[in-house]
Amino acid sequence: MSATPPAAGADPLVERLRAIGREAPQLAEAARVYEVVLPLLRDADLGVPVPVLTAEAARAKLSRGEPLLQGLDLGLDVEAVLPLLLQLARALEQPGNAAQRIRIALAERDLDVASLLPHAAAGIREPLDTAARQLALDPDLLWTLAQCALKPALWAWRQRLAPVAAGMTWDSASCFVCGARAALAELRGSARARHLRCTRCGADWRVSRLRCPHCGTEDHTAQRLLTAEGRRRTERVEACDRCRGYVKAIDAFDATPPEMLAAEDLATLYLDAIARRSGYTG
Repeated sequence: MSATPPAAGADPLVERLRAIGREAPQLAEAARVYEVVLPLLRDADLGVPVPVLTAEAARAKLSRGEPLLQGLDLGLDVEAVLPLLLQLARALEQPGNAAQRIRIALAERDLDVASLLPHAAAGIREPLDTAARQLALDPDLLWTLAQCALKPALWAWRQRLAPVAAGMTWDSASCFVCGARAALAELRGSARARHLRCTRCGADWRVSRLRCPHCGTEDHTAQRLLTAEGRRRTERVEACDRCRGYVKAIDAFDATPPEMLAAEDLATLYLDAIARRSGYTG
């Protein structure tokens, strides 16, 4: 699924976000924030080293249900992430707001980035929340900024590791690269092949159309499709009555570029609302 093709020379990411703001005025402010943040992430280069993982080791990890990044020595230079963190905070700051207070704390080294970012990369939030509270900073914003600042590294690791696992089976709702929960499913081509997508690292993996990726049931009587009256028929919720999990599904001719996934996740927030009102939890 895509918006009207942008004009020559226009940035497709920016054009998509502006289209989202026009189509859903309630998302316009969020789209403007994304318009500032996402191009910074897409264009950043943290110079991350190539993780070492053989195909044999990858197969063993996946067979145990472990994502590829789990337990690897990634060699992330956390000091290289600090300029991007500062850039992100500066892009969002206004006099006296939460982003400005975080930017000042980063600039003055009140926040120990070297000790906090590895926790953020592992999905462990408590150390960042504790540090934020000690400095009277917004914990939610600090966590969001840290996760955003790590995206270029995660994209680079995914780009290097995903080919190692090519052709291997992974039929879970959790990302086979970084372990995050899939945010979207894409139904591609005339065969309607179902691909799950990770907004954290951009990974793409094909799963069965008949199987719930959350609990694994293939009982078709437990499967539900939820749509919104008057909205696109190409967007729906695929839900499971057995585990109460769901995934948002969109029709797509080609794979959505990793940097565009957050925009599509934003555009389909209304599907999350439909699912949760119906008692599904994601």
